[in-house]
Amino acid sequence: MILNTRASAADPPRRRQDRGGKFAELDGLRGVASLVVVAWHFAYAFLPRDIGIVPSFNPAAGLVGSPMFAALNGPAAVMLFFVLSGYVLPLGYFQSGRSEVVLRAVAKRWFRLAGLTLIAALVSYLLFRFGLYQYREAAVATRSDWLGSFGGGDVNGGLQPSLLSAVLEGAVFAFVSPVDAYNPVFWTMRDELFGSVMVFGLAMVLSRSRALTCVVLLVLTAVGTQFVDPRLVAFVAGLALSLASASGMVPVSRWLAPVCLVLGLWLFGYLEPRGMYAWLGFLHDGSEWRYDRICLHTLGGVLLILGVLGSERAGAMLASGAGRLLGRLSFPVYLFHFPLLCSLTCWLFLLARSSLGQDAAVAVAGLGTLPALLAVGYAFARVDELWVARLNRLARIVVPDGGRGGVVHANADGS
Repeated sequence: MILNTRASAADPPRRRQDRGGKFAELDGLRGVASLVVVAWHFAYAFLPRDIGIVPSFNPAAGLVGSPMFAALNGPAAVMLFFVLSGYVLPLGYFQSGRSEVVLRAVAKRWFRLAGLTLIAALVSYLLFRFGLYQYREAAVATRSDWLGSFGGGDVNGGLQPSLLSAVLEGAVFAFVSPVDAYNPVFWTMRDELFGSVMVFGLAMVLSRSRALTCVVLLVLTAVGTQFVDPRLVAFVAGLALSLASASGMVPVSRWLAPVCLVLGLWLFGYLEPRGMYAWLGFLHDGSEWRYDRICLHTLGGVLLILGVLGSERAGAMLASGAGRLLGRLSFPVYLFHFPLLCSLTCWLFLLARSSLGQDAAVAVAGLGTLPALLAVGYAFARVDELWVARLNRLARIVVPDGGRGGVVHANADGS
């Protein structure tokens, strides 16, 4: 094996772990990314003119082209999710060398993701069934075609919700096909499942290979993902960083960590080659995949992880009580924010608009939704934690301990 587990277990001392062995600052980073996705969808639904990529509005009036757009850049946040998964998922195996860590993780991965995904699909079905969605009415006022089409899931208004289709989408189809009729964020579940399995399998090979072989395998895998799903390259990047970190090869000095954070945030602001990013026009491609975004956001995700792990101040902020709470709520907030956006947020907006006007109604809708989102996130975080605890017990029965010691880290998404 190429790993120096003694060195990695002690490096660096600034990494904060909670009682479950997780990196608390990375959980906090995931929580912040989930809020960025929420902000992205809120802006797309209620402030499309401020984004700068909606055809019916003036591009020059939007935020695209400014590094400030990092606070709204949902596509970048999703790529950060993938890089984080690629980094955290195999780390316990790299540091312990215990094959049962990987076998358990693979055995439970689909069940772990499908638990809340199924519930989210059922919640969306019930909102359809009882007529609690008001996205079409709100979209007329906000001029958001994206909101009016339910984020692309109901483009022609012909969606006929049924209990069976909701169950199948939440439990199966979200993980094997691009179907996302009940919740547009479900598209990431397929990448998350495929990317996780790829990471686990490759980790077992890399841990038994020489350094040069590892580099070749990582490069070939990264190239191979471009023929399957280019976004999977983010998992490979996270895996490479995890392997290097477990081997003690990526110490980040205190002066370098802020540089990584600044560059990572700057790359996170990229959506189109405009403004401060105009010089990156040579990277722009007209394909549906948008390789320019994939590459720059993946690199930004790697730099942010390095910066967070190497920065005492950034790590302390993300590992604080608020950061830990955000990390704990990240998965349910991500899954349930869109149904809430199309029901409660739209209702608040329409109610306030009649008396307060458009801009004030947007503010009321946003401020009124935030506590509800946190409450929903907390409730389903508890459900998720109970589900994960049950899965962990079953996984230990199916794949018992091999009797070897070592450090095992839980996933940054709570599993």
